Amino acid sequence: MRFVLFIILLACCFLASPARADADYGVIYSGQKDDRVFNSMVVAAIARFETENQVNFRHRVIVTQQDSADAIRAFVERGITTLVLVGFIHEKAVRDLAPLYPHARFTLIDGNVTGPNVRAIRFREQEAGFLAGMAAAFASRSGRVAFIGAVATPPVQRFGCGFVQGVNQARPISVITRYMTNDMDGFRDRRLARTVAADMLAQGADVLFPAAGLASRDALLAAAQAGKLGIGVDSDQEDVAPGHIVTTAVKRIDVAVTTAVRDLIDGTWTAGNAEMGIAEGGVDWVRTGADRFLTTQQIATIESTKARITAGRLKVVAHDPVCDRPEVKPYASLP
Repeated sequence: MRFVLFIILLACCFLASPARADADYGVIYSGQKDDRVFNSMVVAAIARFETENQVNFRHRVIVTQQDSADAIRAFVERGITTLVLVGFIHEKAVRDLAPLYPHARFTLIDGNVTGPNVRAIRFREQEAGFLAGMAAAFASRSGRVAFIGAVATPPVQRFGCGFVQGVNQARPISVITRYMTNDMDGFRDRRLARTVAADMLAQGADVLFPAAGLASRDALLAAAQAGKLGIGVDSDQEDVAPGHIVTTAVKRIDVAVTTAVRDLIDGTWTAGNAEMGIAEGGVDWVRTGADRFLTTQQIATIESTKARITAGRLKVVAHDPVCDRPEVKPYASLP
């Protein structure tokens, strides 16, 4: 009888162990989990690790900064102390809560927080924006292109500023820059994206670059339906409007998450800040299909510029006076 009880208890221990390990990882998204751009890359990267390493991540989706703080507290208080937080919106919550939970480990993607239990990974979006701006300028026939940002968060502003610099590098043409709203819901406001895109097209822009999360797709569709062109963002968006996407300013969120999660699983995770640009494989432009809109020489010029950025011979800045013209303001404030 004692032997039978021993076997039962032993079996229970084995069955309980995976459940306990499974509950040790959490990932928190903002906006919409399946946005087919930013968050979707994270979902795919996490899914691969769950399959390959037999671990389980608990997923949460939040909308506001307060939601982020509440989700972090809920996870940590349930014993889930290894967290991946996707998006700039989590920055304040991590800064406030990481010191209160020193036993937890926070990996923040797209933010800038320093702490002994925080790894923050951000990107030099301006470099991808720069190459996309060059492509847009070369592809434009009207001599006017546009950048549409959902909200003026630092990552979106870096995309926009890089874009303006890249356009100026390629050709002396006009750039219209607008931010849709001051509300983080702008990343999901598909109707507003179409409205802003229509306004940009009415002002003569024939290439649009929307950095607006899920809403980017509707801006690109509005351009395509008007017979104009678009620049995708984050992941290759050729499928949104086939034949109308010049290129995509790629942001390899999946690379950042893959590296961080691998370190977590291998036990080599360390705190600190990291920045990923072209040289680190964090951002790029999609060359495939660009020859439909650009000449061989123009593509070669963009590629040589990319090589200069990679080698450090050309620095694309995150902030520049050329990006802060009076016309750069929230769409809602326009007459």
